[in-house]
Amino acid sequence: MTHFQQWSKATPKEKSSMVQSEIRTVQEQRRAKAVELSRQGAWMKWNLPERKITWAELWRMEPFRISFMLRSVYDTLPSPSNLHQWGLIEEPSCKLCGERGTMAHILSGCKVALTQGRYRWRNDKVLKHLAEILDIERRKKRPSKTEAKQIRFVREGDTGHATKSQQHFILDKGSEWNMRADIGKKLVFPECVQTTLRPDIVVWSQSSKMIVAIELTVPWEERCKEAYQRKKEKYTELMTTCRERGWKAWL
Repeated sequence: MTHFQQWSKATPKEKSSMVQSEIRTVQEQRRAKAVELSRQGAWMKWNLPERKITWAELWRMEPFRISFMLRSVYDTLPSPSNLHQWGLIEEPSCKLCGERGTMAHILSGCKVALTQGRYRWRNDKVLKHLAEILDIERRKKRPSKTEAKQIRFVREGDTGHATKSQQHFILDKGSEWNMRADIGKKLVFPECVQTTLRPDIVVWSQSSKMIVAIELTVPWEERCKEAYQRKKEKYTELMTTCRERGWKAWL
């Protein structure tokens, strides 16, 4: 029986299953092809949540931003290494430090660019956006713990419906939140603990004895785990000290 005959005799449910099977086959073929490409298939090694972009988000993005995002994923940006491979320049080295100018090196691996603060600009852009959102959240009026919870009555003979427990933001657990962000000047950690460490953002409530330290890093995708562990180890002792002094602390 041909594929067309199978399709014509199939039920709607069977047709849906056939379409899904065909899509999965194509996806597996494309993934297998990506694995063969050591550079363009580098995204297969990323241990990161998938980023889903809606059509509405695409329409709002500038064309240059979309182009940069796609070309960076598949390593087709005009880095010195790529320009050399394409025959457009003689030397594939970084103009700042002399090392091989791969995309990973240019975007997050050049020590000279790091010491000059070039990566700091990107970090501060993301940090400023996070700080603006958190500042709005901390100013919101939050219900006190003494407020009575809403009681749902069930008619006689009814079993009622189970309601999902609502997830609460950390800031919902306290009140009168203060915030400091390391933007444009050196952040000073709240007086509850004496330390020279400077997280990117600190949010704390003196009345509720709660403190949240936020540390941002913008690493290369293949080094996210390494960067996370490094930041975690750096502030673990500080969070432990806060807890020993009676504070509820989150990092």
